[in-house]
Amino acid sequence: MKYLFASLCLLGSAVSAQDGFDPTGEEAERYMPKVIQVQVEYIEVPQETVLELLYGEKKSANDSKLRDELQKLLKEGKATMMESQMVVSRSGERASAESIREYIYPTEYEPAEVPNKVDASGEKTGEGVRKMATGPTPTAFETRNLGSTLEVEPTLSESAKIIDLWFAPELVWHVKNEVWAEWRDDRGNADVKMPIMYTLRVNTGLTMVAGRYHLACCLSPKDKDGFPDPTRKVMMFVKADVLKVTSRN
Repeated sequence: MKYLFASLCLLGSAVSAQDGFDPTGEEAERYMPKVIQVQVEYIEVPQETVLELLYGEKKSANDSKLRDELQKLLKEGKATMMESQMVVSRSGERASAESIREYIYPTEYEPAEVPNKVDASGEKTGEGVRKMATGPTPTAFETRNLGSTLEVEPTLSESAKIIDLWFAPELVWHVKNEVWAEWRDDRGNADVKMPIMYTLRVNTGLTMVAGRYHLACCLSPKDKDGFPDPTRKVMMFVKADVLKVTSRN
């Protein structure tokens, strides 16, 4: 009888423990991993506006108020959101996001040449040789990603409030092709061309407060001819939010 009573008590305790356990509850959330959402924004403004916004002493790396001022300029049409990027990563792991077009172009050429022997019967020797000549031949190629690329590696502190962030955002445009050598014959055009690219790129590390905006840098956008435009600036903001892994909304 004593053994039966003890068994019933143990069974009741086990059932009570199971009823109180919730693997997706608030207690479990404390031990669940967290992910970090990194957001990068490119806001284009006139050079004078940048100088006015950044004038004065800066006492903190927190630029949320500065971002609020730029939001007003965006609504008033005095600033332009050039691009935005976002990717989610686990702490200590590298992640990347791309919106690109692969641009493949030749980088090395074999020079133009003529056959060792030429049968130019019935024609002037010079004209026969010219017709049989072959233009420059591409022998090596490279690929350049056009568009936007974002690479990040965030590391979360034990308090889950401070983030050490390494990130490398990049925007690339194909401006034009530049002719380095011309070749035209009866078969068409075989000019030697090389592409001209314009790039906005940053590679840096920041120590950030989670959920706050930070101004990472200011860059010069390209003008209509593909050269840096000193009259305008692109202000690059980055924000990192810590997100809980949970089934709750």
